[in-house]
Amino acid sequence: MIFISDVHYQIEYLNSLPKNKGPIVILGDLINWIDYRDGQGIAMDVFGKDNVKKLINLRKEHKFDERKSLWRELYKTDPDKVAKKMQSAIYKQYEDVFDVLKKYEVWFIPGNVDDVDIMNTYLSSSVKNVDGLIVEYDNKKIGFAGGGVPTPINARGEIDEDTFSKKLSKLKDSNIICTHAPPLVRELVTDVVTNKIEQGWVSLKDFIEIYQPEYSLFGDVHQPQASYWSINSTRCINVGYFRATNQYLELSSIYI
Repeated sequence: MIFISDVHYQIEYLNSLPKNKGPIVILGDLINWIDYRDGQGIAMDVFGKDNVKKLINLRKEHKFDERKSLWRELYKTDPDKVAKKMQSAIYKQYEDVFDVLKKYEVWFIPGNVDDVDIMNTYLSSSVKNVDGLIVEYDNKKIGFAGGGVPTPINARGEIDEDTFSKKLSKLKDSNIICTHAPPLVRELVTDVVTNKIEQGWVSLKDFIEIYQPEYSLFGDVHQPQASYWSINSTRCINVGYFRATNQYLELSSIYI
């Protein structure tokens, strides 16, 4: 079994994943909205390079109200046309991603940019949505709780803390807890590139402190200040920004 996160439409790297290491577990964010390193993504395809550069800078400067105003302005000229173009780009990215994933055994949970309804249209005997489930594998109970933490951006895959906490409450017996976003620990949620303290789950930190699973695995923060952390006896690991690094975590590597 291998774990990846934040695929963000990295088709080349998906095609290079090994097929002899068991299921591929994807911890959310399959499509690419904006790559904050170079601006590539759906937003640039729809709105152009200059506008995306402005959006990136406003986020780095934490000017979220101005960022929302710019989004509204970009939609204003022809909202129906923009929405249609946006939806077409989203469907295209999911289609391309799942066209690769159908070659593997895949377990996934949604991230903050994901559209669960679209993702679920690609379910099959080999591609499964495991959000909210405990799945036993290699004598380990692996719990899954997807969704993004609420932010001023209000991305389509975000859920509220109460909904997430209720999902976690059914996963108490997990040896490994898998989420999209990390527990709310400053070092784990600080992104050194976007110059921002990103989102983390308060309820996940509480869950870890109470139930002490062996591992907490997650992604979401692309360039974290810390990729590894311990909360009591639980080892917390950011499995990596797959789009940029082609990085995956093997289950066997943490149980040596």
